[in-house]
Amino acid sequence: MVASLLLLPGGDQRPGGIDGGATSISAAEVATTEQPRASRSDRREQRAGRGDVSVQRAAPLDNAAARKAVGVVAQRQRRARIEARRARIEAREARRKAARLRRAARRLAMAKTSSFRVGALNILGSQHSAGPGGYGPGTERAAMAAGLVMSRGVDVLTLSEVQDDQLAVLNSRLAGYGIWPQHALGSNGQRLQIAWRTSQFEMLDSGSVTYPFDNQSIPLPYVLLRDLGSGAQFWVISTHNSARDLEGERDAATSIQIALMQRLMAETGKPVIIGGDVNEHEEFFYRVCQATGFLAANGGGPGCALPPRPLRVDWIMGGGGDGVDFSGYVQDGATLARISDHYFIHADVSVVDPGGTP
Repeated sequence: MVASLLLLPGGDQRPGGIDGGATSISAAEVATTEQPRASRSDRREQRAGRGDVSVQRAAPLDNAAARKAVGVVAQRQRRARIEARRARIEAREARRKAARLRRAARRLAMAKTSSFRVGALNILGSQHSAGPGGYGPGTERAAMAAGLVMSRGVDVLTLSEVQDDQLAVLNSRLAGYGIWPQHALGSNGQRLQIAWRTSQFEMLDSGSVTYPFDNQSIPLPYVLLRDLGSGAQFWVISTHNSARDLEGERDAATSIQIALMQRLMAETGKPVIIGGDVNEHEEFFYRVCQATGFLAANGGGPGCALPPRPLRVDWIMGGGGDGVDFSGYVQDGATLARISDHYFIHADVSVVDPGGTP
């Protein structure tokens, strides 16, 4: 587009250098002599720093400063991780402590007591009365022993020197009693038996360990009983240690019996009772008491002081759990005339089962 500019004379005189006729100037010539004026909006954008359309070169990065910033961030992240780990450990310890307290509270709430009468009797095996003289046949004596046990109100019983023919009589005459191990532990396993009133207890578990007896190795049986009324659980071990001059065997047997008591307590936390003919008047009590803290049905005091005399070779001892307390101990001589050459010992006992293990 071309713009024409008409210059009119003001009178007769003509401006010097200008032709008197009409003169035309193109827009291109005007553009070469006049700089374009920025618009108002362009000026506002320039003042705001946005109107400059020229390319701006990026400033070079300061790599040292960037590395330092990255290091600071990494250090903060490490500190945050350490603090988070410490917080998790503290929270875990707090949960464990709370769980221990809850378990302790449950143990107190779950403690159960079982009270009953316990006895131990060596019934004198049939082989010791075979032939003329002495005690009567073993089967007859077993029948009398069963009647005596029930008449004394004994609820849990350990038996030693039991022979096959006597075991058959005990099974028929001890009405209302469960008996273990019967013949479950092999040819020598019938020697030691454990009996309990089935109306009051049930057997939850059983087992045996091998120990030396009279130049042989025989099983030492034990059972876990549960009181059907209170729910209290406790272990019972039946034993018979070698007689006469077999002191080495008695010592070895006692060590095995102590280890068994300690294991049952450690693994289950339940009370333990052991009964039987140990053929020791004092040593068995001392060793068991010193190793386990057990006391006897006939007593015993601080520092494992012996119970009052007379002392027999038959013992009942107990401990563990939350306590085993004996009372009413009797050395019953009714057996001596016709049943056995041993006293029938029996006593009242209360065992406290702490409940679940911690």
